[in-house]
Amino acid sequence: MLNLLQIPLLGRLMRSRWSWRLLRCALLVLLLAMIAYGWHHRAIPGVELRDPLMYTSAATFGLWVLWMMGVVFVAALLGRGWCVACPVGWINGLVSRFGLQRPLPTWLRGFAPVTITLLILQLLAYLLAMHRFPDISSRLLAAMLLLAVAVGLLFRHRAFCSLFCPAGAVFGLYARIAPARLRVADAAICASCERESCVEGGEAWRRYSLGRGVFYWQARQDACPVDLKASDIGCEPDCTLCLNCVHNCPYDNLYLGRSAASAAPLGSSETLFFVVLIGLLTANFSKVYVDLRDALLWLPDAAARLLGWQDAGFYLLATPWLALLMPLLLMLPGLLVWRLSETRVESVTEAGETPPQPTTVDAPDTWARIGRLALPLLPTLLSAHLVLAVVKLNTKLGYLPLVLADPSGVRSYLALHVMRTLDQPSALLAIDLLKWLALALLLAGILWSVLLARSQARIFGRGYLLGALTTLATFSGLYLATVITWLFLR
Repeated sequence: MLNLLQIPLLGRLMRSRWSWRLLRCALLVLLLAMIAYGWHHRAIPGVELRDPLMYTSAATFGLWVLWMMGVVFVAALLGRGWCVACPVGWINGLVSRFGLQRPLPTWLRGFAPVTITLLILQLLAYLLAMHRFPDISSRLLAAMLLLAVAVGLLFRHRAFCSLFCPAGAVFGLYARIAPARLRVADAAICASCERESCVEGGEAWRRYSLGRGVFYWQARQDACPVDLKASDIGCEPDCTLCLNCVHNCPYDNLYLGRSAASAAPLGSSETLFFVVLIGLLTANFSKVYVDLRDALLWLPDAAARLLGWQDAGFYLLATPWLALLMPLLLMLPGLLVWRLSETRVESVTEAGETPPQPTTVDAPDTWARIGRLALPLLPTLLSAHLVLAVVKLNTKLGYLPLVLADPSGVRSYLALHVMRTLDQPSALLAIDLLKWLALALLLAGILWSVLLARSQARIFGRGYLLGALTTLATFSGLYLATVITWLFLR
């Protein structure tokens, strides 16, 4: 099988620390430029529109269009592949070398902190419309950098990523089904290695020679930021694909290539993050289907009207509803089907005979069942995410030349909408092609989910398959109805 690390030029670049350092430096400079160009820009004097710079500013376009949509394609292929190049996580890791290097407290481990972060960001997006204004987007990016530095001064490794980066947690879910994953090439070599320097890190001497000149340098080997063991590489979805183990392994015993989907069940806190994610993504996906959007928001809207709350109050009610209660209700039919399929009927031969005592079985609790039903939903969730990314990039990527020419976005907006010396950027693909591409992506994800549910059913039984297919039918029905109404019946 193809090992990306063994491809002559690509493998050499991926194994080199300096290639990644240069890429991270370039991305950090780009991030700082986005902050600088958007910091003092919000509206244009004399223009009535509240958000004229939404797609012409480098801050809003770079963050909410290029990064947020483009990184979905990276996640679809490499799971947490973005994490290896992320400048924010890199800064956090660098600062942690000089900080207190305390381990994370037990109560901060797991997915609870990052789930709360995701909910706060979603609420701020509703209340402040962050994606529309360059100044708010710039302050969000600056806050991320400052928080990464502060967390690095307190905790060891990349604690910021596990505490405050919802994107990394999303990529971790997609990494479970990503076609390319990092894993050990030969388990026997790892078993015979006593140092485990690949994950433990430490110090190593490097020898440089040029002609007769020889130079030795004591280099630092970074440890695994999520404290994996060598035997866990490729088995744990927590892997951030930082490639420290690739750089440290003295035997070149790592493989980056095609891999089967992970069958490891989601933990309790990861299940909570999944529920919040699928709820928010379903709400964002269906907002273009007005009738479905209104149906999903009927309960918080009615409650807000009853309480006399205005927009802010409505969003305070809508966020927990969309993020937690609604997805749990949508998963309820699948849970009931799975549970009812386990019903057993036993006949008693004589009327007075004492019925046999039921056999005690260690059945999973309700939350564990939700975690097991989540895994087959991941391909469908990813395909819906890809559809959103494809449609967004198709309609907005034409603004890229304008952003490069005028990062502030002011002159571009005036040329487009006031002086009309520039034509509006056009879509890359015609709607007749785009709609079939979106439908094909969604159907491929649904088919993949069905196959994954069947493979998981070998572990959890036929009842699990019925429950997983019921849950899949619920969510895929919503997504298909949205795509057909949005792109085919418009």
